[in-house]
Amino acid sequence: MHLLDGLNEMQQQAVSTTEGPVMVMAGAGSGKTRVLTHRIAYLIEELGIPSNQILAVTFTNKAAMEMKERVSKLLDRDVRNMWISTFHACCVRILRKDILYLNKHTRDFVIIDEEDALRLIRDILKSLEIDKKEFNPKVLKDAISKIKNKVYIPSNNPYTEEIVDKVYLNYQKVLQDENLLDFDDLIIMTIEIFEKFPHVLEYYQNLFQYIMIDEFQDTNSIQYHLINLLAQKSKNIFVVGDQDQSIYSFRGARIENIDLFQKDYSNTKIILLEQNYRSVKNILNLANSLIEKNQKRIKKNLFTVKTFDNLPVYYRAESGYAEAIYVKEKIEQMLNEGYNYSDIAILYRANAISRLFEDIFIKYKIPYRIYGGVSFYRRKEIKDIICYLRLITNLDCDFAFKRIINEPKRKIGDSVVEKLTAIKDQYHVSLFAAIDYAEGIVSKQQLNALLDFKFMILELQERIEDCSIDDFIDLVLQRTTYLEMLQAQNEEGLDRLANIYELKSILSDVNEDITGSNYEKLNVFLSDVALKTDADEIDDKEDFVKMMTFHQAKGLEFKVVFMVVMEQGIFPNQLIRDHNDLEEERRICYVGITRAMERLFLTNAINRRYQGMITSNNPSQFIKEMDAKYLEAYGHLNGSFENNYTRRIKIVADDKPINKDYKVGDKINHATFGDGLVVGVDSKNITVAFSVQYGIKKLVANHPSIRKI
Repeated sequence: MHLLDGLNEMQQQAVSTTEGPVMVMAGAGSGKTRVLTHRIAYLIEELGIPSNQILAVTFTNKAAMEMKERVSKLLDRDVRNMWISTFHACCVRILRKDILYLNKHTRDFVIIDEEDALRLIRDILKSLEIDKKEFNPKVLKDAISKIKNKVYIPSNNPYTEEIVDKVYLNYQKVLQDENLLDFDDLIIMTIEIFEKFPHVLEYYQNLFQYIMIDEFQDTNSIQYHLINLLAQKSKNIFVVGDQDQSIYSFRGARIENIDLFQKDYSNTKIILLEQNYRSVKNILNLANSLIEKNQKRIKKNLFTVKTFDNLPVYYRAESGYAEAIYVKEKIEQMLNEGYNYSDIAILYRANAISRLFEDIFIKYKIPYRIYGGVSFYRRKEIKDIICYLRLITNLDCDFAFKRIINEPKRKIGDSVVEKLTAIKDQYHVSLFAAIDYAEGIVSKQQLNALLDFKFMILELQERIEDCSIDDFIDLVLQRTTYLEMLQAQNEEGLDRLANIYELKSILSDVNEDITGSNYEKLNVFLSDVALKTDADEIDDKEDFVKMMTFHQAKGLEFKVVFMVVMEQGIFPNQLIRDHNDLEEERRICYVGITRAMERLFLTNAINRRYQGMITSNNPSQFIKEMDAKYLEAYGHLNGSFENNYTRRIKIVADDKPINKDYKVGDKINHATFGDGLVVGVDSKNITVAFSVQYGIKKLVANHPSIRKI
């Protein structure tokens, strides 16, 4: 098959324009991954470029894996060793080879995630006798990250700046002393090597003759600097992005990089991908009518040949409870129309919004899963087992040692670890090696516990090649008594054990995919696992409704999408400072709309209980900015809003009776006031006694916020 077959004209142009700087503005659903993978295959198959001379960078491991699989299929050969990866994974690969140039870390450095970094900062605050209530560890971690990325803004408070500096210096010292790197270090240290050792940079410039960057609008300053260094020699740099989908400024992403690229590469060829293959026409027209209100964008107009009779729906409910019931009923309708639960997504602006919808789904037995909670690789039991494996494969890993030395409990508390740390500093050894110097410094009972731990780890290290990795995990569980601890925890322990068995399955796949000894396979796995993110764990195969924020939905698509709680002050949120912030919120809304393939529902409510308060919000301004002819609107719509939707308004009887046969003694539930007892009934109203907090209320009997229990 010719590699340009099946591509539209602009896609063909993007694939075959191989020399010099190229910028592709790829609209939502326009086939950018198809273009990237065909371009890689085209370079190799048509131009004869060696596969190791191509660097392709994206933002999630899942996207990188998909790209590898597609390229492999196009070329009909294994491409797992190609440089197709995330920014961080690419830098890890470089650092494993070249980090010794910096004389700070060894090649077996350990990568820590956000949670591990926060734990280090908490320990540092404790050692500095700083109250963590006064200085939030998350805020400090963010400040440290900004210092590293050279975007830190001083607080104008000398005391605060002094604390940040102290914590930063101590944090960096711990990282260096314990051979640890955080996510920021991976890119920053790679750049540091390139700038301090030009011959290393030249090696990679000569190696990567063709560089491709996916999701370019999400790059930050440091990432842009990295790829700019690598591309300086060949100038064959190909970036794919979409200004309309730039929604990560809070992570440092710079939409300005699109303008900067065109300045740095003055002969840039710009190609627009405007044909959408995901959404039907009505949804796409609605998205276009919204995003055209933004000024900071390269203008394009997405089009599609896919049609569908149904217009997107806007529904305004009386209450948050009524909104959730409406979503539940529409999900049931979608199932009757032939959709599966797995075809449906609920999107919202903030995680706190999910709770009411969860309650309704649980009550009516609608299967769902929330994304953005504790991800698999961040669960305690998974991190514990991973740290056991780290220590077994690297006895010098103090970070792993500290996590599992007393997990399960071995009567080796913080005071013992502090004494081992003092020994470590005195003799310049690891914490594991410090056990040999502990006699006379810790009690006899503590020494025996330490020696038992030491010999257990050494025994496991000796047996690493005696069985399959699958069986080795079982051995670790047994010898460490971790299995015994979980079995004693009844149902919760069994759930945690099930997660560990899932880890075994993952390791079994590693066993099949990677050649070498068990020791080598485990090291590859441990290096990769630190780079896993929540986005890598979304499973499209299981049949449940998916619930997530708009940010988590980026890059995904669903046949049916509900965008809920579309209210001013919530979306766009109340933290808007300027025009740039508002444009980003509008882009977030655009991303939400363009996740939908066939059906789209936008919902909100007149009143709701949110963040402990009863609120009454106006509809999101974004709904009013959408072209009325692409929406059908239902529910409690005020006059001025109705006027925007002449000829399209279909007001359903939102005040229809839910159960008009009330009698004294009935128990009811009210969305705001909770459970109550009916103490009076007339033709239209019921009188209800609620808790002392709300007292007796006279209510319209057929109000949608009331249901009989």
